[in-house]
Amino acid sequence: MNSLSKKSLFWDVDRGKLSPEKDWYFIIERILEFGDIDDVLWMESTFPREEITDTVKESRILSKRTRSYCKAAGYAS
Repeated sequence: MNSLSKKSLFWDVDRGKLSPEKDWYFIIERILEFGDIDDVLWMESTFPREEITDTVKESRILSKRTRSYCKAAGYAS
């Protein structure tokens, strides 16, 4: 399933206008913070690891719990 179509992740935006090429930072943040394992697997197959790592390093909205997961998953040091 394409995670972009999930209302639970993108409740406040027009999901039809989201583009992985243009909105990758926003999409990755939402998946890391609110997604399930299927969303994370979709994210990993859709976005380069560098974009995921950059998002984790620069994001101001990711919770401590999410940052801990990202460190364990190898997205942050």
